[in-house]
Amino acid sequence: MTHAGRSGGRAAPVLAPGTVVAGRYRVERLIGEGASGSVFLAERVERAGPEAEAGARVALKVLHREHLRDPQFGRRFAREARILERLRGPGLVRLLDHFETPDGLPTMALELVQGVSLAELLARGPLPAERATRLAGQVCEALGHAHAAGIVHRDLKPGNVVVERAGESDERARVLDFGMGKLLRGDASVSVNALTEQDMVFGTPEYMAPEQARGDDVDERGDVYAVGVLLYEMLTGDVPFRRPTPIATMTAHLVDPPEPASKRAPGARLPPALDAVVLHALAKRPEDRYPTAAALSSALVRASEAPADTGSVAPPPDLALGDTDLALEAPPAGVASPLAGEPVVPTRPGFGFWIAAAIAVAVGVGVGVAMSLAGGR
Repeated sequence: MTHAGRSGGRAAPVLAPGTVVAGRYRVERLIGEGASGSVFLAERVERAGPEAEAGARVALKVLHREHLRDPQFGRRFAREARILERLRGPGLVRLLDHFETPDGLPTMALELVQGVSLAELLARGPLPAERATRLAGQVCEALGHAHAAGIVHRDLKPGNVVVERAGESDERARVLDFGMGKLLRGDASVSVNALTEQDMVFGTPEYMAPEQARGDDVDERGDVYAVGVLLYEMLTGDVPFRRPTPIATMTAHLVDPPEPASKRAPGARLPPALDAVVLHALAKRPEDRYPTAAALSSALVRASEAPADTGSVAPPPDLALGDTDLALEAPPAGVASPLAGEPVVPTRPGFGFWIAAAIAVAVGVGVGVAMSLAGGR
């Protein structure tokens, strides 16, 4: 794992180059720093089973010293390690080891992923539709393995996706950082609910599903929504909702219909089926989205095979399509929809719904917020 956020301006790294940690990892240098911990490049100096060959390079993620005073951070760090122990599959990062430094700092040794973050790629501008579709499909594959293990990510964003060998071909998206992950089933000791997260809002506002913004329970469909936001951003160069404050952004996810990607980036000439896939993934109600990451991935394949066939990419027929239909059939007044041949005047939620949604977000944030707010990426 090579990308863990930007330096927080701390005076010195907690592990100096050349330090041997736990008798088996020699630190080379600091490679990243985030809100909860620092990440170091290190070399394994002894063999310890098939997961950690001597001489192999790994990423050491170390909890920041100031968080030792807050037992909640320590518990979350330990929970992330237990979650990562369950994760195996293409596009995911393996946990190799976990221990404490001599001065008591919790540490994880992770598979080293070398590439560039999706955030760095998007800083250069939108991606071609074919490349964006391929990367979104790979993210879906990784999430599918996590979901099969009963884990949802809850903080999927460009900074948590690294693209190995980033080029126009022969590249692989890897999903990182399950620090806000939630276990849907299994041992209560690993469960997010065991860490008193009820009535709290977790995630990054620009990538939050509406139910996540409300502080409701989030399942696999919350990650599907986040992939929809990622795909929208890859195609257009921006997220569907960007507002001046976190609360305003979260409220927009609740009440504002997303502008079709084809309207946001008309020069890209996006095919109608791909446009439809994005809007289905961004449906306000979870039951109107693709039910799984695999279903979204299959829809992306169908959109590539039949770019004009919007009907073939709809979620399973037993799901209502109310919110998605509104987005697909309601472009700005007087503008012809790319998916239906006639101009349609959009309908919007009533004023009462806006007030109720805003109150729901405000209450969720007021009770307690644990959000990643570093620029949305």
